Amino acid sequence: MAGRSLDRNASGHWLPSAADQPARAKKKVDLPGGPVVDECRVGGCGSVGIGPRPQPGMVRVAGSKDGALVHWYCANRCAGIARARADLRSVSTSGGGLRA
Repeated sequence: MAGRSLDRNASGHWLPSAADQPARAKKKVDLPGGPVVDECRVGGCGSVGIGPRPQPGMVRVAGSKDGALVHWYCANRCAGIARARADLRSVSTSGGGLRA
């Protein structure tokens, strides 16, 4: 045990070294509040999908099976997020957990 310092407590028992101690959990860091993604600045993005296309290049994203309405979104990030959210809403959470 060269290079390692060993200590005893008041009763004469050996104290464990820092290397022998279990790793401690890291302190929880509070996340900043507010939206996860920036707000879209394209006019008409996120509007209800009734009627004509608000702007050229906008896409209609269907709602999910839970009755969410169809909406118009800009063709890039917002349409992708809307499709992902619709997919997540369509996942059934009833009937228990996953089975192997």
